[in-house]
Amino acid sequence: MVAMLTSDHKEILRELALYTTFLASALSPTAVPTFCELLFGCMLSGQGFVTQALLSINNFQCVWSSYHHWLSQGKWRWRSLACRLIQLVCSKVPRGELINIGLDDWVVERFSDKAPACRTHHQHSKKRNRPTYIWGQCWVSLAVVFERAKDEVFTAIPVLSFPSPASGNASKLKIAVAMLKVVRQEVKVQGLRLLTDCWYMNWTLMQPVLEMGYEVVGQIPLNRALYALPLESTAKKRGRPKKYGIKMTPPEVEKLPEYQTTVRIYGRFRKIRYRTRVCRARFLKGRKVRVVWGRFENDKGLTESRIFIATNTGLEGIDILRIYAKRWPVEPMFQQIKHSFGCRQLWQQKLRTLLRWMHLKMAGYALLQLLTVCKNQASVGISRIPWRDQDTTTAGMLRFALAGIIPRLPIREGWNRYSQKYEFNFNSLTDGIVKEKKKAA
Repeated sequence: MVAMLTSDHKEILRELALYTTFLASALSPTAVPTFCELLFGCMLSGQGFVTQALLSINNFQCVWSSYHHWLSQGKWRWRSLACRLIQLVCSKVPRGELINIGLDDWVVERFSDKAPACRTHHQHSKKRNRPTYIWGQCWVSLAVVFERAKDEVFTAIPVLSFPSPASGNASKLKIAVAMLKVVRQEVKVQGLRLLTDCWYMNWTLMQPVLEMGYEVVGQIPLNRALYALPLESTAKKRGRPKKYGIKMTPPEVEKLPEYQTTVRIYGRFRKIRYRTRVCRARFLKGRKVRVVWGRFENDKGLTESRIFIATNTGLEGIDILRIYAKRWPVEPMFQQIKHSFGCRQLWQQKLRTLLRWMHLKMAGYALLQLLTVCKNQASVGISRIPWRDQDTTTAGMLRFALAGIIPRLPIREGWNRYSQKYEFNFNSLTDGIVKEKKKAA
């Protein structure tokens, strides 16, 4: 007998159908059924191969070569799909709140010289079992950071990625600017806040980003020149007024008052010592920024000092530390989409096909994460594991829960070409596998 679907299952599937309908508007109506099969396959498959995605849904109705042909030769644009994904994810941020955009890059190791967008990259993680320089694809990615209300855990949802080219003048900074411009064009109402590490904090990226209206919070290297605001003089003097005050060297920073507090940051409560001041940043052409010099306390004592800046000078020092902590979920997100969702196994031979399949895999991962954020109670209800916290659910746990339901539904038949909507037919739930019909996609 077929197990009856609970109310939580139906709620999750209805929400998933709404997300699928929204993304499907980026493609032609005739291509949507094939798109839905591959999208759900990307959600349920833990590997990056197209055939594994099809095997995970069981009831695909076309020959295998049809799906490969649609990915490589189909008349659809991966950028249109990425724009719809940006709109969908950003629409879940409450009105009036800034949308936190995390920016970072990650490397997928490759062996073939013919793989698209491959070059030699420096291995920044400094792992002992890896060489200093590796051959692979360096992806620059943007992610929207959410906070799950149930367990107060930050979650990063990827929305856009592009590889650094093997040759040419398109650096990672220029790629990041172009991607942030796309996000700004798609999100015109709400404010945007960029969170990034010290590698991207330079004038090449900051100038266009600030002109686009982004608020920036990030870490900068210790050797960046920072100057205090000059003292206002009542006496009139010849020449233009001073722009820079004293340089904020380590001895000058030690003169600032030090604050100590304990806050929940990076997944646990930590003791923080910090100093803060409004300064002018030389690398930003003298722009006023709020600067925070912070150190963490651990079992070994105090960590080395780190410098954080925010272009919004109205923020307090502790608020800047809390906001910058939202950038950290980008790192486990890379680990999950690379290893748990198979993005390290994208073996497409052409760049356009690679970008299409990458954004399909990202969309599948993003939909699972959106369900855990927006429908947290229903997600916990269907994916609870006895040895985990009762109010905790992840994209991987939800994937295992849906893997027993979605393959038993006729995915292609869920698309209504008249109403242009996707709907799951719960009455058609079957025990076995739907027989494969040989026809073109």
